[in-house]
Amino acid sequence: MKRIHYASGTLVTGDDIADVLVRYAAVLAENGGAAEVSAPVVVGDGQVGRALLLLGPASQILAEDAPDTAELEDAEFVAEVGRSIAALGTPQAGFVKPDPDNTEAIDLDYL
Repeated sequence: MKRIHYASGTLVTGDDIADVLVRYAAVLAENGGAAEVSAPVVVGDGQVGRALLLLGPASQILAEDAPDTAELEDAEFVAEVGRSIAALGTPQAGFVKPDPDNTEAIDLDYL
């Protein structure tokens, strides 16, 4: 199990769930995107509940081991978030066509 530190609170969830949430937050940040995620968590009385997280470029999320708690697993959630990560892919640079008539926007200090 892992304890996720998020905003001003903490959540306890399974290892795979925490790992995919941290990866998703990183990929969203790389792509300048954000997403709401309803993640399975262990609530105060030990039952399984949900926590709604907003992940994006400003998310500060940390996951650490939380021993002595039964592992929470949700393969469907992990697969769904994994598909969302894959759909975002890796940002790719594109080609820019030079415009010989538009040289005023060139900052020669960066050349």
